[in-house]
Amino acid sequence: MTTPEPRPRAGAVRAPAPGRLFGAIVVLLLAAAVVLWGASRATWVSQVVEGIPAPRTITADGATAEPILVPWALLCLAAVGGLLATSGWGRRVVGTLVSVAGLWAVLRGVAGLADPASEALPVGVRPGDRPLPAEAVLAGPSLGVLGGALMLGAGLLAARFAAVLPRLGARYDAPTRAAGGGAAEVRPTPADPDRALWEALDEGHDPTGDPLADPADRPAGRAPDPPGGRASGRPDGVGGTEGAAG
Repeated sequence: MTTPEPRPRAGAVRAPAPGRLFGAIVVLLLAAAVVLWGASRATWVSQVVEGIPAPRTITADGATAEPILVPWALLCLAAVGGLLATSGWGRRVVGTLVSVAGLWAVLRGVAGLADPASEALPVGVRPGDRPLPAEAVLAGPSLGVLGGALMLGAGLLAARFAAVLPRLGARYDAPTRAAGGGAAEVRPTPADPDRALWEALDEGHDPTGDPLADPADRPAGRAPDPPGGRASGRPDGVGGTEGAAG
């Protein structure tokens, strides 16, 4: 009789798959880099100047109004490499830095909407010109807010789930024995012999050798097998080895 598997409790939050979560963080960072770069190219401030012979409009883009937009985009790309190269606390540090920068970008975008940076406008007032108040262009600061929000979300996820995110090259690390001489975790043998062979190679074992060849895997009290064959198993050693002439 098989024991029924326990059902998850109602309302329990299921942890996301580590691989998909890591991919989502990378996508968020790449999207944030693209959006912030776009915000640096978009117009943030405009001003109408009434003059002779006709009114004209002067503008300032994001790279001029908020010069830190491009460094933020580069930080997102660097964070992708940092997450791939680190693990544990290193990823928490990377996630925290990205979160702080993302929050800063959101605040600067909101400030660009509420208080246009008129000082970023080019100076070119001629005699008889009457400049009107500077106005914020919705597209530029909005992209800045969106890029900052993507950075903030990616950083929070990286810092929160740093311990469970997959590590680059962890699949090829040979398993180590537990402290105190305990045996390593034993995996069930796959039904396919070819797959079992490859999994043994991945774990650092010799699939063609004797599983008891390693002294750590040999039962207590058992001596090593002689070169010519296995011992007969008698405690006094009488009886020769297998394969001897009878």
